[in-house]
Amino acid sequence: MYPHSLFSRSPSSLFSLPTGSLCLRSRTLYPRCPTETALEQVKANSLSLVDPRSRSQPQCIVDSFTMASDPVDIKLDLEKECLATECAKKVEAYNACLERIKSVDPMKEPHCYNQYFDIIHCVDVCVDPKLWPTLK
Repeated sequence: MYPHSLFSRSPSSLFSLPTGSLCLRSRTLYPRCPTETALEQVKANSLSLVDPRSRSQPQCIVDSFTMASDPVDIKLDLEKECLATECAKKVEAYNACLERIKSVDPMKEPHCYNQYFDIIHCVDVCVDPKLWPTLK
């Protein structure tokens, strides 16, 4: 009915982009970079920038101060520490529940949701007072 509308195209064709055809710079898309190494750097989670001084074909450059000046997220370390110390009993209860439900008929839909959410709550309560003072 509407041959030129978005509705005539398949959803997968609307959102698919050719691999390696774009460079990323702060959530905006730029034309293809001339080197494949820049795309590898984007895949390796390093920052890839397009040189703003270039008016013709943009060239990808790597920001040299990304790793040195980026703040470190200590939340994951605090969570691991809390799991090993204050929440160890809840982790043991969760593991025991997992062992128990292995022998239960899958048709009864056994689960360990309560123990899992106990662990999440314990970690949140443990990490919270340690994390907030470090935030800016």
